[in-house]
Amino acid sequence: MPSAPHSRPIQRIPAPTLEQLACAALFAFFAMQGAIPGIAPAQSLEMTASAPSALTTAGGIISQVIANLLIVALISRRPHFLLRHISCLSWLILPALLALLAIASAAWSLSPALTLRRSLPFALAGLFGLWFAARFSLARQLAILRITMITLALSTIVVAVFNPALGLDHTPGHAADWQGVFTQKNACGRIMVLAITAILFAPERSLVHSLLRPSRLAALVLFLFVLVMSGSRGAWIIEAALLFPFALFAIARHAGQRIRLILAVAAPVATIALGAALLLTVHDLAPLLGRDPTLTGRTAIWAQVVRFVAQRPLFGYGYDAFWQGMQGPSFQVAAAVHFIVAHAHNGFLEIALELGAAGLLLFALSWLRGWLALWPLWQRGAIDRIAWPLALLILIALYDLDENTLLIYNGLFWSLYVAALTNIELASAPDRAAASAEPLSRLPAARLTSRIRTHPTGDRRHTGSPSPHEILPSQARPATNSVPTVAQEIL
Repeated sequence: MPSAPHSRPIQRIPAPTLEQLACAALFAFFAMQGAIPGIAPAQSLEMTASAPSALTTAGGIISQVIANLLIVALISRRPHFLLRHISCLSWLILPALLALLAIASAAWSLSPALTLRRSLPFALAGLFGLWFAARFSLARQLAILRITMITLALSTIVVAVFNPALGLDHTPGHAADWQGVFTQKNACGRIMVLAITAILFAPERSLVHSLLRPSRLAALVLFLFVLVMSGSRGAWIIEAALLFPFALFAIARHAGQRIRLILAVAAPVATIALGAALLLTVHDLAPLLGRDPTLTGRTAIWAQVVRFVAQRPLFGYGYDAFWQGMQGPSFQVAAAVHFIVAHAHNGFLEIALELGAAGLLLFALSWLRGWLALWPLWQRGAIDRIAWPLALLILIALYDLDENTLLIYNGLFWSLYVAALTNIELASAPDRAAASAEPLSRLPAARLTSRIRTHPTGDRRHTGSPSPHEILPSQARPATNSVPTVAQEIL
């Protein structure tokens, strides 16, 4: 008797290998922005409210060097994953050009040495994102990310409960808010929103079955608890906003092509209308959320940043070179707003400030290209293949409205953004190959789909013809160097 189309058993992903745990460690480092209390760079000073020392400077450099060497070791171990996709997925030139522009900006930077020192790790983190997406299947990528998020959430609880001097936010008026292992409460809330997104938008055919799995449900409750304890109202608002695309995807999974088309048109219109309504009523809504109409001084910062962007509109002031505390132009911003500013508190303004209109254009083109490449998959109803990368594009756009999440050399979102673009290109490659007289990989569409396969261990494999263990999970070869102490159910 034939089974229902959505009743196929879910394939369990084997325990993570050492290589995958190394990726999880890198993501944890990026999520914390390299902040290791007592020995890390300037970010850790925000955690501990302490003065800089030679140890924090040296520790920050050493920790970043270790992270960079680990990325190089991972990529050099299997470089063909990176080289093959660089040559085949031509649209990835857009984020690559953005990284190269960051490096090149040392030529006109306010601080050339600082720009060069930080733009190289920025470019390397982008390469890691590309390699990560090319190396592992989408399910395995999210499994690795969940391991990272669970570890960070549990560590935050431990630090906040047992070491409140370190685990609670030092900002006046927020003494009860948790920052945990992160630099501040907003960073904690931001990463928990990302963690919840990885649960809600997992590539599952049945959302209900996915969320009712005990491990997924426990992780979701854990992330929600830490998010609430962070006291980050901005994170709460963004998490609430993400429920809209979550509901949209849930409907689209079971809708016909015509309904999906209507949803694709109606959703942006509704979003624009809602955004306009919020702008018109911000003075009334802000007090209800514990915020003032200036969004805690952000509007004043934006006004100053726009003034400086206009002075260098094409290529900006150089990557990570503008904000130098009480030195240079950032001192003028601090004098105008009456407090020291570390970034523009708007990701799009930050790109324009550091890399000018050229950098902003490259980001916009790469972001829009992602949406365009996903459109055929949306029309076909392949929601489980596009939910996570599409949710990540939405999340980055939402968060960069009042934070800078993308242009951070040791931040998490840049690597994940490049990985999302790579996942999008990989998902849409067979469709482009079938529609093109000269396919992207210069292979017929049928041959292309037969050569890009997912191994049961979560690897992406490229083979001339599928071998039996690549087809049936029951015939899978056991993974080597796996770590059996990590519960498979977490994945």
